[in-house]
Amino acid sequence: MNKKKVQNLTEKQVEEYLILNPNFLTNNPEVLNSLEVIHETGGAVSLIQKQVEVLRENYNATTNNLLGLLSVAKNNEEIFNETQQLILDLISSENATEIVGKTELTFEKQFNATKCRVFFFKEQEYLPKGRYLELKSAHQNFGDLYNAKDIYCGPCSKNQADFIFGKKSKIIECALVPLRNNECPGLLALGSTEEGKYDSRKDTLFLNFIAEVLNKLIDKSVR
Repeated sequence: MNKKKVQNLTEKQVEEYLILNPNFLTNNPEVLNSLEVIHETGGAVSLIQKQVEVLRENYNATTNNLLGLLSVAKNNEEIFNETQQLILDLISSENATEIVGKTELTFEKQFNATKCRVFFFKEQEYLPKGRYLELKSAHQNFGDLYNAKDIYCGPCSKNQADFIFGKKSKIIECALVPLRNNECPGLLALGSTEEGKYDSRKDTLFLNFIAEVLNKLIDKSVR
């Protein structure tokens, strides 16, 4: 703003402008926050009341943000504790069948997945029965949803849900996590009947970590 023009303004002009534009201070709270108002004790000054209102709104917004951060921190702590327990359980497993069983049970009971299934693209005698999935069939049914490099999180069709989780599963969203172990590559599939459970905008760091652990333990169990 031109300083010379501001100096030429009279108090009367400022007063008239504020009267003609009653929303000016509401629309420009930074101006209100910069004002220093001298008032008589006991006198009610509307400008001060407005300033208190703005400060209260800022306080409420800050409080809500803090509560949101605390909620996220608490959720992360719960995930960490449950993940730690899962890792300890998997390490104590004696074979691939136990690893698969504990993984599926934990995701359904502790991480609230409606369905969890682990499949392998190679048919091996040391793998749990009924867990062989033909890679060609996976690509045909999931199309672009599945690849061997990236995790997919998002909606799935009824046919896709039936293919991976069984009929009448009512799954509407899924997470498809590639298992890139050397001996028997496969797929960790998580399904949910809850919209937004496996949203594509959510971080997949946790799923990547679990996949890496499964890769190492399954490789180790078959050697």
